[in-house]
Amino acid sequence: MSQRKVARGDPEWRPFAGPLSPTSQRQAIVILNGMFSWLVNAGYLAGNPLSLSRNRQRKAKPRVTRFLDEDLWKEVKLTIESMPRETNREREHYQRVRWLFSLLYITGLRVSEVTQNTMGGFFSRKDKSSESRWWLEITGKGDKTRIVPATNELMLELGRYRREMGLSLNPIEGETVPLLLPIGGKQRAMTRSAVHLILKQIFNITAKRLQERGPDFIAQAAKLEAASAHWMRHTAGSDMTSADMDIRHVRDNLGHESIATTNNYLHSEDDKRHQDTEEHHRLNW
Repeated sequence: MSQRKVARGDPEWRPFAGPLSPTSQRQAIVILNGMFSWLVNAGYLAGNPLSLSRNRQRKAKPRVTRFLDEDLWKEVKLTIESMPRETNREREHYQRVRWLFSLLYITGLRVSEVTQNTMGGFFSRKDKSSESRWWLEITGKGDKTRIVPATNELMLELGRYRREMGLSLNPIEGETVPLLLPIGGKQRAMTRSAVHLILKQIFNITAKRLQERGPDFIAQAAKLEAASAHWMRHTAGSDMTSADMDIRHVRDNLGHESIATTNNYLHSEDDKRHQDTEEHHRLNW
């Protein structure tokens, strides 16, 4: 039989002759998956057998490697602390950079979340022991809202920045002042590209300083030169997990939909595996 298409009323119409096309196969899987899901929801089946095949097809995401380790993070902070502060403009720039890096490291915010949210998202509420704790409400990816702990350290940095900008020490709930302001005190949000530029400049200055120390620091300098704004989010997530924080709390701080995404920041098990291999699997030449 030829492969030409014929009308349904044609004597040569053979709907089940030959294999299904890839598109038809995918459509059949979608239909079967919907049927099995309904049977699970209705209580006729304990689980959806097609979910197993979907899991097998998913490739495991690689571990997060684009982050600043402890030494590089210290070098970045040293660069910030070495910034000039003689003029008003220099002091304002220094306080803004220090606040930006503090905000990104403590909260793990995306740069888009920094530019799209305001200081009015900060609020304080008392816990069970009647201690006031600050939080930051963020509207992020997919217009989803979450609250992130604003630690005492972060609130101190916020107070420093607001004082420099001529604002009250603590924000008022609902105020419209952006989380990051342009130099000059204009209360308008900065663009994502402007924030990216600030971060990249600090990374590049740090890299240049490391290069000047000699060949032993070339690799570290190259890593910083390759760093982007999103590395700060990875750094925050990696340090949270390395500090043995509850993985669910890290997930909620970063705004991940799935804890599987947060698991990519776990390095402790890899470190233990490396140590175990180092100690028990030796050449002994």
